[in-house]
Amino acid sequence: MSVSEHIRLAEQLNLKALSSIAIVGLGKDAGKTTALNHIMRAAEQAMPKRSLAITSIGRDGEPEDVVTGNVKPRVYVKKGQLVATARRSIMRGDASLEVLSLSGIRTAEGEVAILQARSNGFVELAGPSIASDITQLEQQLRSFAPDCLMLVDGALSRNSPAGGGLTEAVVLVGGMANASNIEELAHKIKKQVTNLTRPALDQDLRALASDAFSDHPKARVLIFSGPGEIRRILELPALIGHGEEIKKALLPDDTVLVLRGAMTSRVVSELLNSEHFEKIKLVAEDGTRYFIDDQTMKRLAQRDVTLHVLHPLLLPLVIVNPKAVDGHAVDVDSLIHTVSSEIEVPVAQLGASGW
Repeated sequence: MSVSEHIRLAEQLNLKALSSIAIVGLGKDAGKTTALNHIMRAAEQAMPKRSLAITSIGRDGEPEDVVTGNVKPRVYVKKGQLVATARRSIMRGDASLEVLSLSGIRTAEGEVAILQARSNGFVELAGPSIASDITQLEQQLRSFAPDCLMLVDGALSRNSPAGGGLTEAVVLVGGMANASNIEELAHKIKKQVTNLTRPALDQDLRALASDAFSDHPKARVLIFSGPGEIRRILELPALIGHGEEIKKALLPDDTVLVLRGAMTSRVVSELLNSEHFEKIKLVAEDGTRYFIDDQTMKRLAQRDVTLHVLHPLLLPLVIVNPKAVDGHAVDVDSLIHTVSSEIEVPVAQLGASGW
């Protein structure tokens, strides 16, 4: 991409108005790291004086896939940019990095360090997967660069929230590695876009829920009955495996059910066994927390259950990757046209590595 194209990308994403953005992939080999590189270049061109800070939910930027052994795109940083990565990942790149501080946040790859690039080069990102740790990490990064644009190499998985109030915006990346044909990819992207743009719960109720979760850190379930009243708070180790407890806590007049964690088909199916689970607002932390199959969605609609979020996300752009796992690529124009016909969010294809 040219300089003018990167500046146009920055405008599409409205980067100047954002403090943080996560790049999330529809699945493995979607093209997420390539998109991250392009967005970094776009920010550099459009906002040359603004600091960039990057981290990852999980591990990204390694030279080859640890499972398949396939060569992967690298994350390329420029001198002066901030990087938050685990200690064992620091020496796996070729950028010269200065340790500014240790975060106290532990991962499988060691404690996360906050570093500043002293040269251009490749880095490996290995960050925390727990929402509270990402929030803490952002606070520490902003102690060095208060106005930085924080980029999170995110994930769409049951264990790795990309939202939950962690970032203002997300970019969804989907590629032909995630589907057998263009139509299937378009369907998957449409479903994920629907989840990522779920409407927010009323502001007053969101504030009550936020306060309740702050006062009860182990709470997983909030049940509202009537206007502005939290009737029941359940502290559970997880949602999965505890659907029966949630189901038994519901009463006929309940109006809102807020669940903190992965909103899976299994959890929802258990709730659907309750006669009281109807004409109610079901609320997740944000759109990255929904993992509900089409059949369960139909059952929810039949019960007049509507889906909402505590933390609405901006989704300024969907990025598509025409390249399949075996290396062949579909026609880019056909891919963009088919996906665009299914969603209202702008669709783009960014090209090669983005370095």
